Amino acid sequence: LDLVRSSLFSGFFSDCQDRLEIQKKGGMSAAQKGKKAKVGGDKPHETEVAKERRSGVDALRARLAVEAEIIVHEKMPAKILELTKVLEEGDLWKYPTHDDVVKAVSQSTGGGDKKRKIDELSPRKHSNATEIEGAANGVEVKSDFVFASNSAILQQQEYLKSEIQDCLQMLSKVKIWIHLNIPKVEDGNNFGVSIQEDTVNELTKAEDTSFSLLEAVNKYFMTRGKLVSRMAKYPGLHDYAKSVQEVDRRERVNLCLSLYDLRNNYFILFDSITKNMDKIKKPRSAHDLPFT
Repeated sequence: LDLVRSSLFSGFFSDCQDRLEIQKKGGMSAAQKGKKAKVGGDKPHETEVAKERRSGVDALRARLAVEAEIIVHEKMPAKILELTKVLEEGDLWKYPTHDDVVKAVSQSTGGGDKKRKIDELSPRKHSNATEIEGAANGVEVKSDFVFASNSAILQQQEYLKSEIQDCLQMLSKVKIWIHLNIPKVEDGNNFGVSIQEDTVNELTKAEDTSFSLLEAVNKYFMTRGKLVSRMAKYPGLHDYAKSVQEVDRRERVNLCLSLYDLRNNYFILFDSITKNMDKIKKPRSAHDLPFT
C-alpha cells in the first residue's frame, strides 16, 4: 500500500512539474489542446469579401479617429475663440435696449373695402399678382396690410442655425470615435470605460440642446405670426403691436443666450475631453490590471 501511494504521489508531482514548464514556455499540453479543440474549435474561415469589408471598416475607423482628434484639438478651440469674438464685438449680439418698431411696410391699392371675400384676394383671381404680394421674401398674402419680419432677428437666426449645424456634425464624429474606443465588456478595471460613457453622455446632452434651439426658431414665427394677424385685423388696438414688440425683444435675448450656450458647450466639452484624453483613447492599460 505504501508503494502504491508513493508511486501515485510521484506521478502527480511529475505531472504538475510538466504543466508548470509548459506554461513558462507559453505553450499547452496535448490534453489541453484536445480539450480546446472539442470546446471551441478553430475560427470559421474568413472569405475574401469579408476581409475586404473588414479592411474598409478599419480604414473608416482610422479616418474617423484622425478627424475626431482634429476637431478636439483644432476646431473646438477655434470655435470658442470665434464665438467669443462675435459675442463681445458684434453689435447684433448685444442685448436689446429698446423695442423694435412694428408697422405695415405696404398696403394694397385694390380699394378699402374690408368686407371683401378671401376668394377675391386670391392670386388666381388676379392677373397681376403684385397686388397682394408681400414685401418680405416675395410671399403672397391674403391681406390688405403687409408686415415685414424683424430683420435683426432673421440675421441672428441664420448665423445661429449655421453654427448649430456645424456643431452637430462635429459632435457626431467625436461621439462615434469615443464609442469605437470602448473596449469589450470585462470584469473589473472599468474606470476608463466609465469616463468614456460620461463623455458620451455630455456630447448627447449638447446635441439635444442644439436641437431644442432649432425648434425654438419655428415656435417664434408661429407666435409672432398669430399676433401680427390680430394686429392687422384690429389696427386700433395698440396692445397687439406692443405684444409683437415684446415677442421680438424676448427672441433677441433668447438668441443671444443661445449663442452663449453654444460657446459654453464647446468650452466644457473641449476641457473635459482634453483632460481625459488618455483614458478616452486607451481606457485599459497593462499596468492597471490586478496581479500584474
